[in-house]
Amino acid sequence: MRLLIVAGFGLVALAATPFMIFESSAQEEEPATPEYVGSNTCKKCHFKQHRYWKKTKKAHAIDTLRPTTEADDKVLFDKKKAAKLDPAKDYSKDAKCLQCHTTGYGKPGGFPDDGSADEDAQKNLGQVGCESCHGPGSLYVKHKTDAIAKDKDAKFTFEKMAPLGLVHPDKDTCATCHSGKGPTTPAEAFDFEKMKTKVHSKKKKKK
Repeated sequence: MRLLIVAGFGLVALAATPFMIFESSAQEEEPATPEYVGSNTCKKCHFKQHRYWKKTKKAHAIDTLRPTTEADDKVLFDKKKAAKLDPAKDYSKDAKCLQCHTTGYGKPGGFPDDGSADEDAQKNLGQVGCESCHGPGSLYVKHKTDAIAKDKDAKFTFEKMAPLGLVHPDKDTCATCHSGKGPTTPAEAFDFEKMKTKVHSKKKKKK
């Protein structure tokens, strides 16, 4: 009886071992970290939203940091003067400014924080781009691309995409930069409900 009991426990242990190994490896596997890919990547599927965003000041955010003349942009020129900034000075390499005038500043795939931004980075990340509000897109873009390749009518939910880096922007998302502390920040408080309509067009179709 004693031998049978020992053998029985041995069999149980052997049967449980494969499951335990599988469970352990699954727990140790960590999801990849999402990286920034630039707004042009988003354009492929969200053409209308991208086209409207391109017309906003957000699409040219880094340009406002460069020298400004009264002849070129009197409004911005006056704002800089009022904030006691030198309109003739180039602030496009100032870390304090770049954090809110670029996409993914100093983060994986984002605008580099070491001064190594080349022409491509300046063009594709020197802006308040799609990912500034919707989160770094490398993982959810790949997920959607792969899914659509298998089924062109594939559907996606925020709940499934959020673990891949997708962000549903709210007033707290915007408050990261619209904190009222910027030197050229408008006097009035930031109104999220009002301002969010100015990023993507929501004009009703004519009947």
